Amino acid sequence: MKINIAVCDDEHRYAEYIRILVNKWANENDIKIKIDMFESAENFKSAWNKNKIYDILLLDIQMGGQNGVELAKELRGTDSKLIIIFITALPDFVNDGYDVFALHYLMKPVNETKLCEVLNRAAKSISKTATAIFVPVGGEQLRISISDIMYIGSLAHFLEVATTKGTFTVKMPIYELEQQIGDSFARCHRSYIVGLRHVDKITKTDVILDDGSAIPLSRRLYDEVNRALILYFMGEES
Repeated sequence: MKINIAVCDDEHRYAEYIRILVNKWANENDIKIKIDMFESAENFKSAWNKNKIYDILLLDIQMGGQNGVELAKELRGTDSKLIIIFITALPDFVNDGYDVFALHYLMKPVNETKLCEVLNRAAKSISKTATAIFVPVGGEQLRISISDIMYIGSLAHFLEVATTKGTFTVKMPIYELEQQIGDSFARCHRSYIVGLRHVDKITKTDVILDDGSAIPLSRRLYDEVNRALILYFMGEES
């Protein structure tokens, strides 16, 4: 799983401090992240309106221009999934945090342990609710529903992501995409990953998908794929 994080704070030195803490948390917990910095609500909105890729927003309340509370209310008008964590030096806005369903309200100076606790909660929430990923296609970030992915194949420096709505060519390493899609997939070959929900049957040499596609199955991965398939459908039925 990869988590996309935005830090929005017009105080550069403090924003950099938060960035360092977040990177430290990610490294210590072996979590892959991408973190982007924004110095104003307007800058963040411009990026968000182009591409809603962020999972977590660490948001300062007191900023020049539009403040953090106003930004959060505007974001909640169109999105309920973005995890908002307020950061501020004043306790006067706590009730506003409840109004926009903020995950937490951190006081400056931010305590590292407390920040890590909140990020752990956020990561757990994301892993439970993640339903889509964003992948680079044709110079843009394309949103693909995880449940639509039938298989992923590695072709030289590109990936072929086959979905129920079409096939897309993506330039990224297969291991990187594998980290994002969760445990409803299985590696069946050095160059292929299959979506377990789309598997119809497996033979000694292939994984047969529900559209009739035959994906190569490595001999050494046969038992592992078989076990993953059984566990997946047991979980689906429970």
